Amino acid sequence: MSWAEALDAEKKRLIFGNEDSTGFASAYDKKRTVHAGSKGQVLAPEEAAKAWMGACSQTSDVNKLVYVNVPFCQTRCLYCGFFKNLAKADMMEAFSSALADEIKSSAQLPMFSSGSINAVYIGGGTPGALSAEQISLMLETIKERLPLANDCEFTFETRTYQLTDEKIDACLNAGVNRFSLGVQSFDTKARRSIGRVDDGDTVMRMIEKLKSLNEAAVSIDLMFGLPYQSESDFIEDILTADRLGVDGMALYQLNVFDDGKLMEKIKEEKLPPPPTTAEQAVYFIKAHAVMQRLGYMQPSMAHWVRDTRDRSLYNRMTKQGNMMHAFGAGAGGRTQQHGYFTHMALEPYLGMVKAGRKPIMGMSRNHERQRLHNLISSQIDCGYLRGDMVDAEADFRLTEVFEPLISSWEKRKLVERFGTTVKLTPQGQFWYVNMAQSLIDVTELYFNSGYTPTAAKVAAQN
Repeated sequence: MSWAEALDAEKKRLIFGNEDSTGFASAYDKKRTVHAGSKGQVLAPEEAAKAWMGACSQTSDVNKLVYVNVPFCQTRCLYCGFFKNLAKADMMEAFSSALADEIKSSAQLPMFSSGSINAVYIGGGTPGALSAEQISLMLETIKERLPLANDCEFTFETRTYQLTDEKIDACLNAGVNRFSLGVQSFDTKARRSIGRVDDGDTVMRMIEKLKSLNEAAVSIDLMFGLPYQSESDFIEDILTADRLGVDGMALYQLNVFDDGKLMEKIKEEKLPPPPTTAEQAVYFIKAHAVMQRLGYMQPSMAHWVRDTRDRSLYNRMTKQGNMMHAFGAGAGGRTQQHGYFTHMALEPYLGMVKAGRKPIMGMSRNHERQRLHNLISSQIDCGYLRGDMVDAEADFRLTEVFEPLISSWEKRKLVERFGTTVKLTPQGQFWYVNMAQSLIDVTELYFNSGYTPTAAKVAAQN
């Protein structure tokens, strides 16, 4: 009996979706997870300390990334699950000083000082909440202390709110070559409904300013399925971004979480309920057609670029599972064998840095098939699956195990085959996270018949 025949109805529906569905919008019941992947084994504190010391003592020339988490925002957006602290001057000053010390201390260790860093991403939170002087200290410390590659992509993520000329100069003077702006929408009513401060015209002027400087790529995030946002409103957001000449656009589906502030407003009837996932699929497919008509290229399922100026390198290398150095409170990183994250709360973070210790809160050992899982999810994130590469990494014909699932997708026009390569159709691209997770589930079912596929609570609007 094959793995597919052994599945009960619930597990089969999670992996295969709705095989009786007549349209792609209902190919699956809902989004299963935000990011496809697998969990490693959590280490006990004493084992984590030993693993960290061992990793730091080793040199490595593999591709590397840096992620810095700035855990402050000037305001709290209703949809966001990453908010940690309101921007307060004294705490941001203490954090900025500690962050510089953390980077300097780490930079002396073999793991951090060896090899070259291919991409740096300053995220959060809202890094733009920091002052120009604090931004300069953070970025200059990175540039001076860490071995950045000559072609290193250096991204500063922020909103337009309070992004002053002095802050822009601090970024450019320190080598930032890519701005990632959380626009979400140019429609002022839709923006205000989710807690954004600037009106649409202010956002447009900021993008025009950054583009006129011609010093860094400008990439923006746009969301579909926002309150008060119609399908035509979303398409107009895309056309506006195109007219402004942005180098790249990331098009994201709004997920409303059960315990989030946005759901509170919806339950209180202060905001209208957003479209369901099936309804959002219509936004997606129309946007996909517009982006193709405008001639944009698609380096990953959510990201579109005008040309090669916006490489979206950090995003792609993250999905590939490359080593990542993490700095700041609440940052996640990776050694070659482990994942780790730093303390989210400011007080323990500041205290550990002051004591000269890396502020590690927890570590986990990579899944035994982590490389295979990363290959699958990173390829699906780019819209394809190469059977030859998957079989080579697995060291057996894993694609034969996938066959029942891929055949089901093909019948429902979610994928097309080109020899041993499977390519996602535009309809399949809407469900790419579910599809990647399903392939990982099938891999694990093959090795362990007792494995149980799960679904996270994503998109409560269903």
